[in-house]
Amino acid sequence: MFLSPQVNKEIVSGLKYVQQTYRKSMRIDKSDYMVGSYGPRPTEYDFLTTIEEAPKGMWARGNYVIKSKFTDDDKHDHLSWEWNLNIKKDWKD
Repeated sequence: MFLSPQVNKEIVSGLKYVQQTYRKSMRIDKSDYMVGSYGPRPTEYDFLTTIEEAPKGMWARGNYVIKSKFTDDDKHDHLSWEWNLNIKKDWKD
């Protein structure tokens, strides 16, 4: 994932991207990425996470709910969102 955060007012210390993956209401994975500490500036910063592979095989097929957020050392949530990932054998429907 490629991120371009922009800091406007105050220094953000220990910005972290947290991603939790759920399947059928059970958490099956949690990933934390340390983005870093940033001071205010008019342009955006760039950050690239490591590449992750989606699960494979018949048992991995289905719907996954992913909850993502940016948080800092002070436990302040700067941005949170939820998204879905569907893994199917065929994409005809």
